[in-house]
Amino acid sequence: MPVRLARITYERHIRIWRLRLDPDAAGAGDKFGDLVGFGGDPRRPDEELKVTTHLAGWRVRPVDGGWRDEAGTWVVPVVAVV
Repeated sequence: MPVRLARITYERHIRIWRLRLDPDAAGAGDKFGDLVGFGGDPRRPDEELKVTTHLAGWRVRPVDGGWRDEAGTWVVPVVAVV
């Protein structure tokens, strides 16, 4: 099953957290969404639920291993929900 990356970044100029789904191998499926009310740490259960719900709307789910912080951007591998 192909793995893509989901990223959460903070847009300082508009003061909002944004979720991005990287494109698939064919270059399609790049998506963005605002995480209104997100507190900044997807490892907290209530925050994780907000992000997972958003990802489910895009028909993907995080894989085991969880979120990691990469230079101020939260990153997690995701796979398609079948």
